[in-house]
Amino acid sequence: MKILFTGMGSHHCKKPENVNFFSVIEKNLPSNATVTWESPNINWTKEDLDKYDQIFFGFSPPTALSSNKIYGALNLLGLIFDSPKLKLVVDSPQIWQYKNSISAILKNPDLLFTNFYSRRENYQTALKNKSIIEKAIAHMRVSEWPTIIYPGLPWNSNEKIYSALGFGNLEKFVGLNLDSSLISPEPPNISRQDYWALENPKSLWYQSLEKSIVFPAEASKVRRKTDDNYALNLIRGSVGLLLPPQDRTNIVWWNYRMIQAMNTSTPVATNWQDLYSFSSSWAVLAYQIEDMTPAQRQILASKQRNSYLESIPSAEESANILKNILIESFTKERM
Repeated sequence: MKILFTGMGSHHCKKPENVNFFSVIEKNLPSNATVTWESPNINWTKEDLDKYDQIFFGFSPPTALSSNKIYGALNLLGLIFDSPKLKLVVDSPQIWQYKNSISAILKNPDLLFTNFYSRRENYQTALKNKSIIEKAIAHMRVSEWPTIIYPGLPWNSNEKIYSALGFGNLEKFVGLNLDSSLISPEPPNISRQDYWALENPKSLWYQSLEKSIVFPAEASKVRRKTDDNYALNLIRGSVGLLLPPQDRTNIVWWNYRMIQAMNTSTPVATNWQDLYSFSSSWAVLAYQIEDMTPAQRQILASKQRNSYLESIPSAEESANILKNILIESFTKERM
């Protein structure tokens, strides 16, 4: 089975050094899958895509800065939007952007051709051949959307994510959780310091939370590049991980830092309102974690990990779910 990994952003087109949801999907593909990572080309034809049995397409908000492959990506969508082998993978860390971004280009496709985007790959070619882009946008307006895969979490549902994203067909949403293949606890680190590991210091949630906590916070991202090993060591030595929800939606979205916290027996503090109905261990407030002893924090982290693992498919089940998604669309493509 030949599979293409591509999409709107650079991280969709080249296997990343650090773990992200897109790379986790590739890790869990069947052993007979041959995967190609490639940037979408505005000159591709349908024949160029026919050689692939499946296409995993990273779908970002079209007007977002991260969508630097937008023109080639929209060409691809225009060619095979209605093909069963196309899977849109929603992995943007700012899901609230989708609704406004898609709505904007549907109303005015010329937004994609302002000077602001002139340095994007294939901009000049797209400017001279706007019909290529308009074809994809026309599909978004009137055609049935393809399968939409998003990172499934025990506290989220298809209905909840569909409402937040504001596009696609609810019956084609697939919340895919492959985290059992990533969770492998190490011996707890008892030598910790009084600081928080923090994902996204600029979040509105953290700016509000900062007033109620005592310990300082260290960002898990340094400079422009996030390094998984740096973040792991930071989390391993902290009292806990501060994991902000999405601004504007308050939805707690998938983040590899959460996996790293569970693997290092580090408790996670996040938006308790979103997770309380899932498990009370995931709804403990940051100041309450600060008041705990080191032993109590270890117990809390263990409860969080256990409740999470009990609520998601096993590694084998996850692999079978992904395999079934491939088989189903593979069969439809040949009907």
